[in-house]
Amino acid sequence: MDRPLRLPQQDRADFETELGRALAGARVRTALLEAGDDGHGVERLRRSARENAEFVLAAAAPEYERYVELRADADAVARLPVDVPAAGRVSGWWGVVGVIAPIVAGAAAAVFLLLGYGFGLAEDLEVLGRALVTAGWIAAGVAAVSLLVGGLGLLGAASRARSAETAEEAGAAGELTRARDAWRAALAERGLVPYLVSQVNAGRRV
Repeated sequence: MDRPLRLPQQDRADFETELGRALAGARVRTALLEAGDDGHGVERLRRSARENAEFVLAAAAPEYERYVELRADADAVARLPVDVPAAGRVSGWWGVVGVIAPIVAGAAAAVFLLLGYGFGLAEDLEVLGRALVTAGWIAAGVAAVSLLVGGLGLLGAASRARSAETAEEAGAAGELTRARDAWRAALAERGLVPYLVSQVNAGRRV
């Protein structure tokens, strides 16, 4: 009976995949042919590799440790709560321009226009009324412009923040993928293939 591999499920699957490739590779096939394989050599080698998996895996230990470390980091990051304050970092001055400034300017416009049209009804305050109406319309224009500029700024800042986060996530995922590929390559080149060939040659000497 095959000894179960003491590896996580994903790593066991990778081990089996690389084992299958190694058994189907030219070096192992050539060694089996030269040894006069009776047709059962592949399965014998498969069982032997599984039973001695710890020895085979040791040949790629540095790459595996690096892969496991990066995977643990990625899992830890994935378990972190969503970074809610990131939205605040995105806003900054654009939040002031896009939200606070329009409110203040709009309120000022309403007050100036209300007072201006009210004072305009009195002959002795007509000049002051016109000045307040003018100031009110200017304040209304400032509110509209600041709302537009602030809104565009917020959209741009949010887009840049999302792009930066996406690039960071893609970089981490790419590094993890490269580490996994490096481990699998080392497992095949330094572990499985040399072990399988040595087992074939050992059988020939018996």
